[in-house]
Amino acid sequence: SLLVLVIISMILMGVVQLMPGDAVDMMLRGLSPTAVSQETLDAKRRELGLDLPVWLQYWNWMTSLLQGDFGRSFTLNVPVGPMIAGRLKSSLILAVPAFMAMIVFGIGLGVVAALRENSPLDRTIQLLSLTAIATPSFLIGSVFIYVFAVKLHWIPAAFNAIDISRFDTLETISFFFAALVFPCITIAAEIVAHVLRQTRASMAEELKSNYVRAAVLRGLSRSQIVLRHVLLNALLPAITVIAINVGYVIGGVVVVEFIFSYPGIGNLLLTAIITRDIPTMLGTMLVVSGGYVFANLVADLLYSVLNPRIRLT
Repeated sequence: SLLVLVIISMILMGVVQLMPGDAVDMMLRGLSPTAVSQETLDAKRRELGLDLPVWLQYWNWMTSLLQGDFGRSFTLNVPVGPMIAGRLKSSLILAVPAFMAMIVFGIGLGVVAALRENSPLDRTIQLLSLTAIATPSFLIGSVFIYVFAVKLHWIPAAFNAIDISRFDTLETISFFFAALVFPCITIAAEIVAHVLRQTRASMAEELKSNYVRAAVLRGLSRSQIVLRHVLLNALLPAITVIAINVGYVIGGVVVVEFIFSYPGIGNLLLTAIITRDIPTMLGTMLVVSGGYVFANLVADLLYSVLNPRIRLT
């Protein structure tokens, strides 16, 4: 996993260097190309270390990173590490409920659909899951905002419109979490559908296995067969899908956070890309990538626990 993160960090540095635009130009010149002299721009590049070769910039970044220093934001001139930590906490407020929904509803509805294969309930669940997968997140979020914010006024159109000073503590908390419901649903809709479909397919396949027929002949009840044997084997492919979608969840989904003006790590990354804030871009993308790598590591460990035939080497 550490080797994977090192390779990812190299790729991130390369991608950032290949991006169009110049960070110093955007910082100092703004909208007026003649506002700052070329000498001032060159001096600022030397100050930020942007005049160094790419390999040396990478080396300086990694050595600072190993000491816990993510650098300073070019645009805000504040340490990147604490800024990412604060935004990550905000994203986790969205990510944790979405992750729980992915496990509970994804696996639960997948099991129900498999046990009622080809029934009207199964077809309805499959239709809803296909609709969730086919509908872009930005469209779901936009519909929620239009219906529940613009028309019904149940939630604010953007999180930065919430004025905490206008409410007492209980009202503020309830109003804030009511506003969280729709971004969480927007994030969870697609990933729940992916896990649901994988769980259903695995369950349906396992239910047709020979060992299930043997268990029926031994007199085991359907619930015993499903809970003790089928579900455990069917969860293995679902774990892979869950791990793949954790990176999607941890990032807070840039599009969803942008639509709802939610101050999460995805919105921070988008702002950093627009302003060419290199330290913030690198730190944010590395944290999201690290979460994705960690999720896959946990998935591998769960594989070995759920299936003793699989051994980690």
